[in-house]
Amino acid sequence: MITRRHIRIKVLHHLYAHATDNEVSAASLLKNLEKSTEEVHTLFAWDISAFLRLRRVAARQFERIERRNVPDVALLERVAAFTEIPFFALCDSNAKLHGLMESAYSPWKDYDTHFQKLWKELFESERYQAYLESDKSLAVQKRFLREVYQVHIAENEFLHDLYEDQHAHWSDDLDAAQMMTGKVISSWSEQAQELIVPNLYKDEDDAAFGPMLLRKYFEYNSDSSERIESKSKNWESDRIARLDIILMKLCIAEWRGMSEVPIKVSLNEYLDLSKEYSTPKSSAFINGILDKIVANLREEGHLNKVGRGMIN
Repeated sequence: MITRRHIRIKVLHHLYAHATDNEVSAASLLKNLEKSTEEVHTLFAWDISAFLRLRRVAARQFERIERRNVPDVALLERVAAFTEIPFFALCDSNAKLHGLMESAYSPWKDYDTHFQKLWKELFESERYQAYLESDKSLAVQKRFLREVYQVHIAENEFLHDLYEDQHAHWSDDLDAAQMMTGKVISSWSEQAQELIVPNLYKDEDDAAFGPMLLRKYFEYNSDSSERIESKSKNWESDRIARLDIILMKLCIAEWRGMSEVPIKVSLNEYLDLSKEYSTPKSSAFINGILDKIVANLREEGHLNKVGRGMIN
């Protein structure tokens, strides 16, 4: 599932694009935001289906060996040690996972050569030999699957190149997608009748957070612009990074429009985003301007926080 920080990043990207193309309507922005967040689930579907592709390649090798006039029993057992890991059967029987992968239209069937190479590397590796010689307990199998996933899929630069070609914000989304795959593996247990396939959002509040933030940004946009301008008179407007202005406006929008989000949480989130996405000096500049603005908002009674939001 994606976090609120990830949602903030999505909103930031779309508002920055809007700042360079004012012809994009608010309705289009909301639609583009929804599509962009759904792409995280699509990337997850690509990611886990790439992992499961290894098993499919191994299963085809097993079938080829089995069809020989005199099958190599030892080789069959060596391949089956991977294909018969119970985790894969649980994936096969999971309707939600299959539905997600089918709707994502992953391109892996066009890259069989790459997956055959990956399987060969795994099959001949010391890691696989160690697994064959282990007791193959549930804990051992889960650790082995995590290692296989990490080495052959999560860190696979070839796959990353394909992600980049198909997903505009893949670098921002990949961590979330890979965490979802990791959660599917972690959910496997002796008691589990079904694997946990993560939802895109933690709950309905998180699902509504992005669209609400976008609406509040525009609701307070004019007032936020005036406040930022009045507190940055010593700065020439064309010298203030456009991204910094958007970050400050988003923070103000949360302060004024998100009653359940604490003031410090919003401030710290946007300061962190400025360090990651804007200039080296942006964080100090934004902090200084927002400190002045939040003081005024308090004096004017515009910070109506409730619940967790009252924790300043």
